[in-house]
This record gives sequence, structure tokens and C-alpha cells, in this order.
Amino acid sequence: MDISCRRGSIVCFYAILIGLLLTFSSTGSYAARDWQSFHTGWLPVSPAADTIKGTVKSHQFPLVGYRISLYANFTIAGGFQRKLATAVSEEDGSFSLHFRLPPGLLETMPPVLLVVAEKGEVTLATVVAGNDVPSKLVVNERTTVAMATAFAQFIHGKKLRGNHVGMQNAVKMAANMAVPSTGLVSPVLLQKPNGNETSTLPTFNALSNVVAACVATQQHCEQLFVATTQVGEAPVDNVLQAIANAARYPSYPYYPQDSADPLFLLSLAAPVYQPALPQRPTSWLLFIKFTGGNYSAQDQFNLINGPGNIAFDAEGSAWILNNYVPKATNENACASQRLLRFQPWGETYPGSPYYGGGLSGAGFGITLDPRGRIWVGNFGFESPACADGTVPPDPDNKIPATHNSVSLFHKSGRPISREQGFTRGNIWWPQGTVSDRRGNIWVANCGNDTVTMIPGGNPLLAKNFPLPGSNPDLQPTESPSLKPFAIAIDRRGRAWITGNKSERLYRIDRRGRVEEVDITGVELSWPMGISSDSKGNMWVSNSDAVNVPCVDPLDTQGGGNPSMVFIPADGSAPVQVFGQGGLSIPWGNAVDGSDTIWVFNFGHTPFEDAQEDTVWPDTGVSRFCGSGECPQGMSVGDAISPDTGYTSDALERITGGGIDPSGNLWLLNNWKKIGPFVYDTNPGSNSFVIVPGAATPVKTPLIGVPRHFR
Repeated sequence: MDISCRRGSIVCFYAILIGLLLTFSSTGSYAARDWQSFHTGWLPVSPAADTIKGTVKSHQFPLVGYRISLYANFTIAGGFQRKLATAVSEEDGSFSLHFRLPPGLLETMPPVLLVVAEKGEVTLATVVAGNDVPSKLVVNERTTVAMATAFAQFIHGKKLRGNHVGMQNAVKMAANMAVPSTGLVSPVLLQKPNGNETSTLPTFNALSNVVAACVATQQHCEQLFVATTQVGEAPVDNVLQAIANAARYPSYPYYPQDSADPLFLLSLAAPVYQPALPQRPTSWLLFIKFTGGNYSAQDQFNLINGPGNIAFDAEGSAWILNNYVPKATNENACASQRLLRFQPWGETYPGSPYYGGGLSGAGFGITLDPRGRIWVGNFGFESPACADGTVPPDPDNKIPATHNSVSLFHKSGRPISREQGFTRGNIWWPQGTVSDRRGNIWVANCGNDTVTMIPGGNPLLAKNFPLPGSNPDLQPTESPSLKPFAIAIDRRGRAWITGNKSERLYRIDRRGRVEEVDITGVELSWPMGISSDSKGNMWVSNSDAVNVPCVDPLDTQGGGNPSMVFIPADGSAPVQVFGQGGLSIPWGNAVDGSDTIWVFNFGHTPFEDAQEDTVWPDTGVSRFCGSGECPQGMSVGDAISPDTGYTSDALERITGGGIDPSGNLWLLNNWKKIGPFVYDTNPGSNSFVIVPGAATPVKTPLIGVPRHFR
């Protein structure tokens, strides 16, 4: 067996036993064995026998003579794959697979079942969960693209290998794109807010047409393999790896010249799936949009309004804070009192949204602590009419908003803090809210130029640290001078804080020693987000445009020169500034498991010229080579994304985002594109976007520096 185990490891022991069970079952001798259940009840007396019947198709046409293989991919003990059954497709494309699994694993560690259909250079596939096997399957180009995209970070040649959480969640993500039992487009892609409202479905169909071209002609397969082979990596020799590479390396050079993108040309060779892209995209990423339902229009019945930032729990569930109460664009939106939670594949989590705990217009601050609890900074976002009394005051509904607390929730969604939240520590207009590995909670108080630390998550012990240059006599209604905004924790447990208005960077250690970070030779320009990589290097988003509304109203700056600042952890190398990559008001940012930096853009300027009919360019996500694995020929700070960024009409104005254990990129549409025009009523957007398989997976929750799964 291809497993590496530590001597005495119980997980390894189970893994070996599973392999033996599968060996016996595949040879037919298992029934003669009288395996007994362990005292844990984890393994059963006999294996589960099952049959999968299916059809291999290209569009509506059956494919005959394809060799069908069923693999069980177990994700314990480093992961291993076992072939369970084989068959050959008949004249009508049909096949039947008879297999057995040890059913005691289905509740605790269900395998990922991969069905592969091969003939010559063509590889088609679909994927299902071992504890939810449909009686019928269709394997076609659409299921192949869905599987290879969702598992892009786990495909290695023709095998799957990856972390348990990410692999399990990727099964459901694949089903967001194609239905395994029918081979049809999933309702998630087919209906609002996707469907004909974004280019995501046409992009998915174009990729399916790329695979259809390979099915039609061997020459097209060879062209696909060449097009998706990366310099310095082994040549691609199968369709699954090719489509996975299209997600991992989604843009080709010389955009927008169509002739320079071989995938787009291949998509035109056998365009059986429609609607498909009429022209080359900026990337082959799939931007799947979610609003909490099959709708796009904004009104009071929406789930979301102004998602600001995100945190993932250990299972990959997404916790998203929400700025405003849902309202139509022309109605005044007051402070939200809801915390949102979503399944790792974007479906609303049962019981979500959650209320109470003092929630009041949360802004950019959300984190999980080492105990799995969720902390939220209550910035108090609201329409000016909610603050000045135009909307009648209603303290029970936080009208006007409060700006002086953080809220704490149990991992079940139950509020732990009371209706006023935790207010000790001189909290005022809090933004960044971050936990370190010891469970200390750090809060950036944008409104009074200080940082609050809650030692060990005990609000009774909250401490407050003024930042250098702050005014000790600042009044609650006065505009702050520094505007601390975002926080990141380094490998030594120190908190790094961006000063948005001061255009400075600060650092505080656990003992409360505060200092301004020396970045001689480099200027910060209205900085926003900050992230640490696994080595403790820091990345700062230079917005060059946003003076954060904090006590005072929105005051936009000129913009036009956004950048990313890289600050080496050990100070041995100079601080560097990088541009390009499609930067357009960089707000938040995140580092993936390969120490690649992803930047979330707030769209385009100038704000002051915004009109109701202003046509805004598509928003893009920017990607830069970091301190870890880089494409060959690139080094730290080189832009991987094109000069446009990875754009999509599913994106609006993004503030926050993150990377989950499957390598999915989550992007929060905080404002509508026309948000600056309707700032005084309701600028918030009602959606977020998931990009499957784009980034290297990250262990969650993210506490301190990012951790990978290697």
C-alpha cells in the first residue's frame, strides 16, 4: 500500500485495515472473513455492496468502448486511492459498476468516489461522496469540467490527493456546476443570480466545449495538453489535469488577443454546449455568485446587504459579517444586526442568519479564536439618515447604530455577548478584529486611533493602547487622525496595524509595547488590508483612494496609483512596492497555502464623478507571486494576473475575501458598482462570489500566519 505511517498510529492502523478490506472485497474473498466490529463501532461486520449504473456521453451522443473505472479516494493517513470496479461502455454508452465499501466509514470518513471514463487520449469524469452514491450517473464534458475545477488543487496526474475537509467539500462544489445524476448544468449556474445575468455559465460551457473538442479529435487533445502544460512542470497527459491547470493558471499572455489563447480557440472547435463565450475572457476562472436565494434584485427580503469580511471555521464553513439591513437601493439602510454563515459550497447554513450579541453594522472585523468562537467588531455602518434622526430612533434595532463594542458567538451561532456587546477597552468604531494563537483578540479602533487587546478572549481584562501620534484629548465626535483599519498577526504573535489616514504602519507585541514600523524609502498611500504569509512577511494594500468613513463621512482621494507593499519578516531585505496585476483600489488581501498573494479590489475611481448611469468597468481580482512557490521565471511581487486582473461581471466592489480548505477563493461584493452614487441611502451589494479551485488550500480557521496542508 502506498501509505506512509508512523509506528503505533491508530489512524494509520485504520488506513491499513481499510486497504485490506478493500483488497478482500475486490477479490471476492471478503465474505469468507468474519471481521468483527471494533469497540468503537467504527468498522462494521460486513462491507456495503452497491451498484452504480450510468452512461458516458458527449453532449447527447453515447460514447461506446470507454473503459470506466471507479476509484475510492480516502483522505486519512496522508490519503490513498483504491480502484473498486471497472466496466466498458456499451453501444448506448451505458455501464454498470459493482463495488463494495466498508460502510462503517461512511459516517465518519466517507471516501470521495471518482468515476473515470477513458478512451485513447480522452478522459471524462464525475465525482460523488461515498455516503451519498446515486443509482445512476452521467459522465460527460460538463461533469468533467465541474469535477476538475472543484478538485483543481487536488488533481495530480490522474489521481486525487488532498486534505479531508477540502476534498469532501469539493464534491458539493462540483455539484454546483453539473448534476452527477443527469450531466446537466446545475440549477446554481442555470438560475439567478447566475444564469444569463453573468458570464459564468457561458465560461463553464466554453470549457465544456474545450473538452468536447478533445472527444471529437485526438489533435485537439494534444493541443489542450500543450496549452495547459506549465513551464517547469511535467507535461499534461490527460483532460482532468488540463482543466485543473486552467483553474490554477487561468490566464494566457497577450490579452486581449484571441489568437494568443489556445483554450478559447479550442472552445470554438466543437461548440455543442450553449450559451458559450463569444470572445476570450481575462481568465478561465468560474465566478459563481450567491445571494442566499434565486434572486438578484435588492429589497427588504434579501439575506445580505454589504458583506464586509469573512472567516472560515475548521469545517470550511464561511462566517460573513453584514454592514446594512437589507433594503432597496433607494431606501435608507440602517445598521445590520445579523451574522451570516454559509456551507463550504455557498448554501445558506441551517439556522443562519444569527442575531443578538450586540451586533451593530459590523464592518471589516471578524475572526475565529482557538476555541472556534466567532468575534465581530461592531463598526456601526448605517445610512446618514439613520444617524441624524431622519429615520426614527429605535435602540432595539440599533437605530442610530452603536459603535463601541465587539460581539462574541458560539460556534453553533448562539450569541455569548449580551445585547450591548463587550464594550470594555475603549472600543470606538472598530474595524479589524483578529485573534492570535493564544486567543488574544486585537481590535483596531478606527474612531479613536487606538488598539484594544482582549487577553485570552476575556472581555473583563480588555486593555487599550494608543498608537503613536494619537490625540489623547480626541472627542468622540471628532475625526480621528490615524484611523487604524486592518490587523495581521506575525509568527511572534505581534499585531501589525495599518493606519489608513496616517499612512503609517504600527506594531504591538503581547506585552503592549507599541511602535511605528520603519519602512524607510517606501510611502504608504491610504493603506487598507494587511496579511502575513507563512514566513511572517507582511503584505499591505495601498488603496491610494480611500479615506475610510469613520466618525466623519466618506472623503475620497484622487486614486490612480494603487500598489502592494511587501515587508520582509526579518528586515534583512528592503521593503518593496509592486503594481500592475489589475490593481484598482486594493482593499483586503489574503495569502494562500503557497504564499501567493490575492488582492481584493474595490473597483474603479473616480468616485466624485459617479452618476446613476455611470458605466463602470468590470472589477478584477489581482494575484501576485509571493515568498513561496512561484511560476517559473517569476519572483516575489511579480503580477500573475493580467493587467486587467481576473475580471468578472459577477464582481462588484470587493472589500474582503479568503481562501478555504478546498482552495476556493471567496469574494465579498460589499458595495454595488454604483455604490458611490447612492452612498447616502444604500450602497451595499447583496452577494458574494466563490471561485472554485483557484488558490492553494489553507488550513482553517486562519489564526496568525496561514498554514498549508503539506
